[in-house]
Amino acid sequence: MITRISLRGWKSHIDSELEFSKGVNAIIGIMGSGKTSIMDAVSFALYGTFPALQSKKITINDLIMRKPQKKTKAEIGLDFLVNGSTYSIKKVIEADKGTTLAEIRKDGKLLDVNPANVTRQVEAVLQMDYDLFSRAVYSEQNGLDYFLRVPKGQRMEQIDGMLKVDRFEDAREASVSLSNKISSTMKEKARLVSQLEKEMLADRILNLGNEIESIKEEAKPIKERIRILKNEQISLSQKLSGFEKLESESNKLNRELQGVKSAINELSSSLKNKREDIKGKDSADVTKQLGAMEEQIKTTEEEIRRKRDLLTEQKNHIASVDTRIDLIDSGIEELQKLAARCPVCDSPITDEKKQVLIKSRKSERKSLDISLHDFQDRIITLSNDIQSLEKRLRQVISEREKLVHLSSDLKLIHEWEKRLEENQIRRSETETKLAFLEEQLSETNVKDLRTELQEKTAEERGLEVRLNSIREKIMDREEMLRDLMQRNKLLEDYRSEVMHDGKAIDSLQAFVKALKATQDQLREEFLKTVNKIMAVVWNELYPYADFTGIQLIIDKDYVLQLKGSEGWISVDGIASGGERSMACLALRIAFSLSFIPNLRWLILDEPTHNLDSNAISQFVEVLREKMPSFTEQVFLITHDERISEGVQGVQGALYRLDRNKNEDGATQVKRWE
Repeated sequence: MITRISLRGWKSHIDSELEFSKGVNAIIGIMGSGKTSIMDAVSFALYGTFPALQSKKITINDLIMRKPQKKTKAEIGLDFLVNGSTYSIKKVIEADKGTTLAEIRKDGKLLDVNPANVTRQVEAVLQMDYDLFSRAVYSEQNGLDYFLRVPKGQRMEQIDGMLKVDRFEDAREASVSLSNKISSTMKEKARLVSQLEKEMLADRILNLGNEIESIKEEAKPIKERIRILKNEQISLSQKLSGFEKLESESNKLNRELQGVKSAINELSSSLKNKREDIKGKDSADVTKQLGAMEEQIKTTEEEIRRKRDLLTEQKNHIASVDTRIDLIDSGIEELQKLAARCPVCDSPITDEKKQVLIKSRKSERKSLDISLHDFQDRIITLSNDIQSLEKRLRQVISEREKLVHLSSDLKLIHEWEKRLEENQIRRSETETKLAFLEEQLSETNVKDLRTELQEKTAEERGLEVRLNSIREKIMDREEMLRDLMQRNKLLEDYRSEVMHDGKAIDSLQAFVKALKATQDQLREEFLKTVNKIMAVVWNELYPYADFTGIQLIIDKDYVLQLKGSEGWISVDGIASGGERSMACLALRIAFSLSFIPNLRWLILDEPTHNLDSNAISQFVEVLREKMPSFTEQVFLITHDERISEGVQGVQGALYRLDRNKNEDGATQVKRWE
């Protein structure tokens, strides 16, 4: 049940709020007072559209108030009850932006946002989409006879869509299409099966397999002979390898022997020359002389160091004496310049005292000059001694170097003598080995072995050529066999697929029949329900006795009929607009109760269009007395004052809408109590 709607800036509504209840909720006003826009707002809040917007007769911007005030946005609030819970929807649209806010709440708790999600929530709660709402609940202005305005031949499609039977039709068509595709494919596979069966694949596979086995038997003795030849070649190769190693070792020993002999000759010549160079020299004497020279060098070096230390000491004495002489000379010069008083103690000083002091300083300087001369003489003597010692040291070192070379030559001679002895031993051993190898080689004819090995190798190669030819023949036959087996497998696969496709076609055809039976059953049940409801509604709604019944039948398409004195006639052929409207109203009520029995809503916009005064009176009576038994909540949009007078006091709400159209005024909403 819809309990409240608020409109701000929506078409001619600046700020309108209406509360609804069970029963008949009538909204009455002159043309253009804003009645229909309220029901459009209900549809927009629930589904984001309504008939005029969906058909693009108007745009979103047309929904925002332009006069008497130009607004930039419009806002809708809608509350409704389902199964004891209150649902609240809020939507805001802005010029050139569309819906900028959409939310739905359940008992104050936010469920979802954005237009698409809100619509999905509404569809889940109401169990009804927009198409069903617009055809079974919401009869737009002058749209009560919507069913009759649908061309014949298209009504079944429309009602099947409301029943969701069109999904069965889609499934049936898809199944038929799939069955046809499978049938076409199956025929092609059957043709291929017939073609492959003519190739006698099984017999050809058997014959080719036997031929391959025969060729393999032909190859067996050749393989065995090749195996024997390989073993014989290995044996001969091993023998030849042994003798070739002996030959190689013999050649190596010959080369080694020549090298040893050459080394012996070279060492003998070198030893002879060295011995002549050091004739009469003994290693022990040389070592003794080297020891004595090392001691002499050490003693001389120590003496040189001692003399150098003395020389340094004398030079230090000279430096000290030079410093003292400089001080004395400076002191004498200062005494000569000295005035009558001592610059240190400021005591008086006489000329006689100055002369005494100067004389004393000169006497000391003379003594120092003598000492300086003695030190210089000593330095000259020490320098000469050092030079003499260094010269003698160089001579001894030179002699020592000669002895060192001599000692090295003696050692070298000793080493050469040792090497000469070793080479002579090696020569003897090599000559013995070489004699043994030459004796072994002379006992075997290596040439015969090589010839035999070449013959075995040539025979093996010839057999390998024959074997390769046989292998190629086998590979060729095996390739043919694989191709035949693949084609035979293809044949078996096609046979299996043809059988499977046949079963699939049978299943699809049974499925199509089941879908068709389900469609027919659903339509039949739908007709029973609708006709049962219309029979009750018609007796209460129609005020005359010329038509005593109403029914909806299927005659290639849906046909609405009335029962007159001459039987059932189609409503499409009735001239009276009132009778058509009454029949369509009964059908609309039946649709509402059939499709959405849990809601039992009905929205009627100008339902009395084309009705005479008697029919209107009867309609008002139905609204007052019978409508609550048909539906829980009715919204009635009308400009007919007779209806407003007739529904006063009925359960529900009655609103009057006023608007000064001459001044493009806003809608004024007034509730009648």
